[in-house]
Amino acid sequence: MTTATQKSIVQVDLERAARDRRIRLFNKSLDAVLTVVVYAVITFVFFTPMLWALTSSFRTVEGVFNNLVPVSWKTFWPTDFRVSNYLDALGLTSSQYLQVTPWARAFVAFWTKIGLHNGLEVNLGYNLGNNLWISLSSGVAVVLLSLIFNTSAAYFFGRLKFPGKSYILTYVLATMMVPQQIIMVPLFLVVKELGFINTWWALVLPWYASPFVTFGLTQFISDIPYELDEAAIMDGANLLQILFYVIVPMSVPGLVTMGLLEFQFIWNEFFWPLVATQNPKILPVQVAIASQFGQWSIPWGRVFASICLASVPVIVIFLALQNFYYENIALTGLKG
Repeated sequence: MTTATQKSIVQVDLERAARDRRIRLFNKSLDAVLTVVVYAVITFVFFTPMLWALTSSFRTVEGVFNNLVPVSWKTFWPTDFRVSNYLDALGLTSSQYLQVTPWARAFVAFWTKIGLHNGLEVNLGYNLGNNLWISLSSGVAVVLLSLIFNTSAAYFFGRLKFPGKSYILTYVLATMMVPQQIIMVPLFLVVKELGFINTWWALVLPWYASPFVTFGLTQFISDIPYELDEAAIMDGANLLQILFYVIVPMSVPGLVTMGLLEFQFIWNEFFWPLVATQNPKILPVQVAIASQFGQWSIPWGRVFASICLASVPVIVIFLALQNFYYENIALTGLKG
């Protein structure tokens, strides 16, 4: 083979390698562009309604609809900015002006002075702060009770061996398939006989046991190595001590994840509180927001302000515990 032929072969190989490198670079750039486009579309679809609800919470009722169509920058930026919707939602406007604390009166006076609040507005006893507290307290109580009872049940199904365990677990899971509307009447009768209708306990006790949480924790607990149980037994630990000192510490990501999902369920629950509670003082936040929809008029500014306030606790709790949530997802992906 002559030197010229060798050089031509080398040159062809270099050109082919350069072409392959350009193709890989193009494909990589195309993947990056498509990824950005897809993420941008998803962000736009999910974020736009939230942004509109947030900006609408600072508008008057007329401002909400006057700038709705055609869509422009005014649709997402309030030109009639006001904070009275939030003050009205929290019960800090004039009808309760003399009943609130001094710092609240000073707060209202400040916003009135700078022109962002109309001190002549009337609040007809609406106070979302109390409803937020009802939802928060009942949600935390349900999560605590749920984790106690459902973790015990999950330990029972996931670690102990006994005849017929699979049939009992199947029965528990079958209850997840029953629509809530079917059990609403018997559940109401049971709670009524216990004397809990129109009380805070009506929002808590029906949900202390959850087949969904039991199933989720069972899958997590069953993947913990059994050698840890055997080592604890050799050290003289009983089943209860194994649960609290071995299983629970290793199940923290799963417990937090199930707790977050259970809290979100209770926070968004609407049908059962609507049936079980008619006392305005113990209405959860979702029912309280729906109660603003009157026959003749709807205070849309206050409704959007209430929606934004109702979203804050769930967002804050998730952001505070998101590391445990993602850790549970990562561990789930590594199992099996």
